[in-house]
Amino acid sequence: MTTPAASRLTPAACAACLIATATLRAQQAPAPAALQTNLPPIVVQASRTGQTAAELASGVTVITADQIRRSGAGDTVRALEKLGGLYFRSLSGNPTQAEVVMRGFSQNAHGRVLVLVDGQRLNEPDQAAPNWSRVPLHAIDRIEVLHGAQTALYGNYAVAGVINIITKKGGEPVTSVAVTAGSDDTYGTHLHKSGPLGDGTRYAADFDWQKSDGWRKNAEYQTYDVRAYVEHDWTERLTSSVGAFYNWGEYGLPGPLSKQQMRDNPRQSVEPLNGADQETWGFSLGSTGKTLDWGDLSLNLTGQRRFRNAAFHPWWGPNDNAYEINSFTVAPKYQLDKDLGGHRNLFTFGADFGADQLVYAQEPIPAGPRTSDVQLKRFNGALYARDEFFFTDALSLALGARGEALRTAIDGVSGGTPLDDASTDWQTAFDAALLFRPTSSQKYFLRGSTLYRYPFMDEIASYQGWGAGFNPGLDPEKGWQLEAGLSLDLTDQLTYDLRLYQLNMRDEIAWGTFQNENLDTTRRNGLETGLRWTLPKWGSLGLSYQLIDAEFSDGPNKGKDIPLVPAQILTLDAELDVAYGVTLLGAMRAVSPQHVGDDNANLSERIEGYATFDTGVRYTPDVLKGFSLLFACDNVFDKTYATSGFWGWGFGDSYYPANGRTWRFSASYTF
Repeated sequence: MTTPAASRLTPAACAACLIATATLRAQQAPAPAALQTNLPPIVVQASRTGQTAAELASGVTVITADQIRRSGAGDTVRALEKLGGLYFRSLSGNPTQAEVVMRGFSQNAHGRVLVLVDGQRLNEPDQAAPNWSRVPLHAIDRIEVLHGAQTALYGNYAVAGVINIITKKGGEPVTSVAVTAGSDDTYGTHLHKSGPLGDGTRYAADFDWQKSDGWRKNAEYQTYDVRAYVEHDWTERLTSSVGAFYNWGEYGLPGPLSKQQMRDNPRQSVEPLNGADQETWGFSLGSTGKTLDWGDLSLNLTGQRRFRNAAFHPWWGPNDNAYEINSFTVAPKYQLDKDLGGHRNLFTFGADFGADQLVYAQEPIPAGPRTSDVQLKRFNGALYARDEFFFTDALSLALGARGEALRTAIDGVSGGTPLDDASTDWQTAFDAALLFRPTSSQKYFLRGSTLYRYPFMDEIASYQGWGAGFNPGLDPEKGWQLEAGLSLDLTDQLTYDLRLYQLNMRDEIAWGTFQNENLDTTRRNGLETGLRWTLPKWGSLGLSYQLIDAEFSDGPNKGKDIPLVPAQILTLDAELDVAYGVTLLGAMRAVSPQHVGDDNANLSERIEGYATFDTGVRYTPDVLKGFSLLFACDNVFDKTYATSGFWGWGFGDSYYPANGRTWRFSASYTF
């Protein structure tokens, strides 16, 4: 199937007419009701500038805790799919290991999206996907999604967007309890307690446990998560906070199936003994101070230690793989919001310093001499600045820049080969954005950005006993993006967003011959749009749509589609309040076909497109405030499909089946 012609839109060709049409409609729409305009605006912490979503020259999606509760989503990944319209790939059906995809990236797409939990990086320094069990659904206060490159402010990983998850921090006394039971022996519980601790002090604590046998054989998982947070106002101008967490999990790795095996029985596994466990704990410290006339100062420190063990049973012999990963970051920031020449000017300057250490060991099963014993170290330092000048209250220009240096060093033995090498690289990124806000219900923006991504540790070094060892010639990924967008409150009940972008990349990293290599240049044209209609006493309707044209723009595969990129993704979610506290829930996800991974020449069969439907019923009785019952069923029609698959290099393609029909009951009470 050829890519639709509409997917080859460019922002420059369409932005002007779309913005003009939307402006006229927004000006004709009635003003938002007092109830909505009196609500305090949400400051988007992911912006690093202390601005609201309406004040940012970027596409922003904010998902609140109430929206998550009402949606019936069972985990953070499902909440981001239903309410944020994001796309995820999974190799196991386990939501804790899902790979987030934004703006049409292929393998290791999660390395192009920066994921933060209360400002602390969830991304791993190696190719492992973020551990989503670190963010229990009931602990979330809100999720902020910044669409598009944010490299000038955030640096590494922020190529396609930033997801910042903010957990509940306390204030008013709150206690909540939730329990879940469902298909495939799925169970879970969550406890939350928060409130004041004397004058100026607030606390929050959470405990979460989840377990499931998994939809596929050897897809079982179990996780525990404990977290605590304390915040204290020393004065009206100085606030400090301290947070800590502990997370433990184990999960099976069911592996791929052939197309015939998936048709015969998608629940089977041909790798029933593979599995992994991980343990992580960490802390965060932060302080924010406001001076009298010279701006705001903040300092954040984070640290975490992770242990992972994985057991694999390939044909050449089973082995244990042990990882220890230590990370530490320091991020000071200064901000000044002051008039310049009679106009408002918002200046931000900051630094990011970090260190990662990865210690890896591999030994045969049963235990024998280690075949690999390697240590990698990575240090990065960056300075960034952003200045936004307001020509008028409605029109502003923002310019940003970043410079970052990163050094990676390796020492040890892998597969009998000594490794002792290092490489240092320096990258820059720039951002320019024009924002126009003629009314409080309208936002239009144009952005141009350059971007980069450093290789994962195990992209630049093959230390698992195979491959070509250290590869200092592997270049960081680089690119540029042009984007136009708008966000409109058409009425007090109807909001609309639209973004058009062109993203050009060079030196994308993928596995080649015995090591990772830089690919030829690629180009992505895309459209992202969303609509949310909220009707008091009736419910709500949400729509999200992505149109992506992603292809190689040079080299022997010029004009070929980039693998693992569906051209179209459509998400619908709906709530209908029936009566007496009963609400019907429904959702639909449709994804077009995509080429299997590694098939850069588009020679093999494609992963079939699919559509899945979810449904549910929620009951919230008026006589017992804070109590809620939910029944939810995902993939109601038990659709067999895959979100990921890879080219077999002549031995047959492999596919990773997604979950079929699953259901769950849950009850929660907040008081």
